[in-house]
Amino acid sequence: MEGWGGGRFRTVLDQSVAPYLWRPWYDRVATPAIARLFFPLSRAWAAAVAAQGDPDVFHATVDTGPPRRLVGVKLLGAVDRAWREYTEALDDWEAAFFGGEGPSEALNGLDRRRLTLARKAMALRAGFLPAHLERSFPAIRFEIENAVTVEARHGVRLAAPDGLMSPPDAPDIRQSRPFLRDGVVWRWGRFATPDGAASPPAEARIREPAGRVPRGTMIFAHGIGMETEMWGEEGTIPDWFLAQGFRVIEPQGPWHARRRLDGWYGGEPIFAHGPGGLLDYSWLHVREIGTWIAHARELDAERDVVSPGPVLLSGISLGALTVMQLLSWARRWRAEARPDFALLIAPAASLTEVAYRGSLTGSMGVPQALAQAGWTEETVGRWSPLLDAADSPAINPDRIGIVLGDVDEITPYASGEDLVRQWAVPAENVWTRNQGHFTVSLGLTSAPEPLHRMLELVAT
Repeated sequence: MEGWGGGRFRTVLDQSVAPYLWRPWYDRVATPAIARLFFPLSRAWAAAVAAQGDPDVFHATVDTGPPRRLVGVKLLGAVDRAWREYTEALDDWEAAFFGGEGPSEALNGLDRRRLTLARKAMALRAGFLPAHLERSFPAIRFEIENAVTVEARHGVRLAAPDGLMSPPDAPDIRQSRPFLRDGVVWRWGRFATPDGAASPPAEARIREPAGRVPRGTMIFAHGIGMETEMWGEEGTIPDWFLAQGFRVIEPQGPWHARRRLDGWYGGEPIFAHGPGGLLDYSWLHVREIGTWIAHARELDAERDVVSPGPVLLSGISLGALTVMQLLSWARRWRAEARPDFALLIAPAASLTEVAYRGSLTGSMGVPQALAQAGWTEETVGRWSPLLDAADSPAINPDRIGIVLGDVDEITPYASGEDLVRQWAVPAENVWTRNQGHFTVSLGLTSAPEPLHRMLELVAT
């Protein structure tokens, strides 16, 4: 992390190119590229993984995509082989990290191998590009639930939006074996999902500086489709806080990375199931994050720390919306499950606003699919008490920071401004930059005034 091959090189590069790269032009390119390339190629890739090399199964899943002649058996076989190689490496990783098999000296290499093969398998999305350019794959496999189905699963919560949201009391969190890499201790934690929800176990990567007591814990909620555990990005906001001496906990959201459901790409069910997908995600992930917050305090207690460090909760995009929901619902939670501070990057006050007026959801056909399934903006809005910001947050607004891009069209800037006003976040904790949705977060480590401000708040 400290060498020129890692975080330091990324920092210098950021400082050199940031004034030119992280500008609104980047968002104007990135948004259509993600909506019209990355997500459709991800849809094809997920179908190929599920097909296990069988072209009949693949084409039955993407029947609105390119004709059979454009997607060869060779490509489907390559995806199948790469995914099998990855799952074999993952089995070895599981046996070593959570099963206790093998010497501890092998853990670093096993994790690098897992990540290398994950990245190789994920990158085979690109193989579907020629077919996609001739006739597009769909961006989402829509299976939108009707209002009756959603009502049966979530209706009882409307009577008490924050009364049923408490995280479970002290679930059994399994810790992996740790290993040391570049002066940082790495480990993973996992626990069964609340209420036996239909999702693989909750899981988070936990990193902290070796040989010292962390000055606090930073918990980071990622955006939709962001799968660091599969791609291995460096130079991120969590890395910045790690370099400042914080413990960093990075939960995997439901249906992402190792929690991905077969036949779907990372995060796809959130959009694909309509309001039910959004409600399921928040119902599960908000409570999981509350558990990770409490676990951070338990880790300090296990160290017998005299003054346990504070917990800063941060999120970007969908992660910022998740943080917004947690702060809306957590006022009646036990104190140890609530964060001490929060930093929201590219948030919005209303998920209905994001669904109907966000440029990414619009480009991917979400409003049209909702209409075809019988939903209107009014019927979606009925669920706003469970999706949108409460009148006030669960912690003092003085402890909240918000970063907005004034040309953000994905989580619309105006809705972010509404959140600032609604929660009365003080002006010194709000940063509005001439950036869009992606650049406001990508440029944050190269222009880190908001991050330094959060350090000041945490130190008080």
